[in-house]
Amino acid sequence: MNFYQHAGRILDKLARHEGTIKGLVIGDPKVWDKKKMYALVCETLKYKQVLNEIINATKICEVEKKLKRTLALVLIHDLLFTKRGITVRNDVSLKQCVMRHQSRLKAELVKIKVKRGAVSNDDLVSQKVKDAVLIPRYVRVNEHKVSVDKAIEKFQKEGYTLIDFSEKLAELKQKEFCVDAHLNDMLIFHPKTDFHAHPLYVSGNIILQDKASCFPAHVCQAPEGAHAIDACAAPGNKTSHLSALMKNTGKIWAFDLDARRLGLLKRLTNKAGCKNITPVHGSFLETDPLDKQYSNVEYLMLDPSCSGSGIISRLDHLVDDDDENEDNSQEKNTTQEERLKNLSEFQISIIEHAMKFPKAKRIVYSTCSIHPEENEHVVKTILKKHPEFELAPRESILPTWQRRGLPKEIDGNKDFADRLVRTIPAEDLTNGFFVSCFIRKNESSMPDEENNKRKAIEMATNNNNTSSSNKKKKSKKRKVALTQ
Repeated sequence: MNFYQHAGRILDKLARHEGTIKGLVIGDPKVWDKKKMYALVCETLKYKQVLNEIINATKICEVEKKLKRTLALVLIHDLLFTKRGITVRNDVSLKQCVMRHQSRLKAELVKIKVKRGAVSNDDLVSQKVKDAVLIPRYVRVNEHKVSVDKAIEKFQKEGYTLIDFSEKLAELKQKEFCVDAHLNDMLIFHPKTDFHAHPLYVSGNIILQDKASCFPAHVCQAPEGAHAIDACAAPGNKTSHLSALMKNTGKIWAFDLDARRLGLLKRLTNKAGCKNITPVHGSFLETDPLDKQYSNVEYLMLDPSCSGSGIISRLDHLVDDDDENEDNSQEKNTTQEERLKNLSEFQISIIEHAMKFPKAKRIVYSTCSIHPEENEHVVKTILKKHPEFELAPRESILPTWQRRGLPKEIDGNKDFADRLVRTIPAEDLTNGFFVSCFIRKNESSMPDEENNKRKAIEMATNNNNTSSSNKKKKSKKRKVALTQ
């Protein structure tokens, strides 16, 4: 029964917008059978509208006081919509709470089918599911291990047909694939293509990564030999992508506060063949920008915690179903406003900390959010507070990508909006995403006050480094004196 109770708690957290399905299932070490849990939560959400109708009609949660609604959802789902039924012993009390109403529950399901003219259970799937965007299967070629041409050749030998890129990706047929028009290391397949057991995936030659989440590493433009930071790195796909674009040269410090997630990053980046990544367990915000080891960091990738409102490749968009009461909509709106305010403040603090690194010249800020509060509004705040930085020009921010920022959310400034990147799932067939890039202005164009501030920081860095060097020399002299 613990399995079902855990599934119910995940539904509770989803309703409170405390995470995504994948994050709450894959990211929870207490979930042993992650595949089974993910399937149960997703399938329950698919039939949530019907399940709520049945629960309301039978009043089962009112009669059985011990039965929480979210637990009832997963238990009744397995009773009515699976052949196996509820997979716990018959003497478990919470199972008995449901089984006492088995006949009534089944009768209500039949009534709903008759009322809707449904022949099978599949006909009862809510319109939200039917209208959901089917995102193609995006495959990033890991150029640490294989070239794009070699990967294409391998897929062709397996019977896949390479076609020219088309804007109508929804029409891509099974066993067809193409090279993405905007990202040269990305291949696109039919949505139902499954590569989880494929030799190229198992060996780390290909990485299953949504197209939009590949934008930041390309926008970062860190050259070979550069020093870079990935401030919110786990699980590590963006980090390994940056490593590949840097051709395993230079240095990348990958920060994450969660030790378990950092462990996942280590496994994924090792599997990908990355040799220039240094995982750091700790908060990026607590890192000293003047630390000598970061003195040559010029490129920073920031993908901090966000609302995740753009993610639609999972069933998270089904959490707030149409059938639920709207009485508390005002309360929900207030809660959302507060959450977005807290998130944006955190996001701003991450960007501002990145700007303290003396040699930082290109800072990529991205979110998987569709909310302007986390996107254009954050950018607007940063530009006002930090005149020493500006937005990178469009020609260096995915210039062939047509969808840009929202002018109305950045004081009507069309030039600024044109320097930002957005994606809309239904039209772009990728998760909702936002990318911006701050670059340091040339010293000649900076106000004197900002120029002096930067020089002071650089001087402090040099003094720290000199002081550290002198201490080491003195220490060596003492050691020599002691041994004579």
